[in-house]
Amino acid sequence: MKTTFSGSTACYLMQGEKLLFIKFKKKWAQVYAPPGGKMEHGETPTECIIREFYEETGLTLINPTLKVISHWYNQEEDGLIYVYTAAEYSGELKRITEEGNLFWMTKEEAQHLEQFPMNQLFFDCLFEEGIFEGKFRYDIQNTSDPERILEHSLRKI
Repeated sequence: MKTTFSGSTACYLMQGEKLLFIKFKKKWAQVYAPPGGKMEHGETPTECIIREFYEETGLTLINPTLKVISHWYNQEEDGLIYVYTAAEYSGELKRITEEGNLFWMTKEEAQHLEQFPMNQLFFDCLFEEGIFEGKFRYDIQNTSDPERILEHSLRKI
């Protein structure tokens, strides 16, 4: 069976006690997520998150820090997502974009949002020391919940 492979990035921008989230308008059933996106040919994960974050928010990240490297897979595809945190940025925030609306919220508020299941599972790692590695196996055959996680692991590396 031939599978496809993709690389993507996300960044949780922290401003004091608040985190920046995007609530998607069209894709992904209007879930909340940190800004980010797919890597382009020849692009490093850090180059990708700086570009994608700017495209989605109007903000330029300064010194994003890698926190989680997560491998996800299902019967048809595999992917890696590089998850960053950042506290410094420049530029003016665009509150409403083509992708969705941007919101600042506390960690406690974020824990009650409808996020991607993988994000909910590694969320606490963002606030711990070190870098973490995750592995998530999804079942795409379950038509009622195509994002269902069948098994996962997280470890500090």
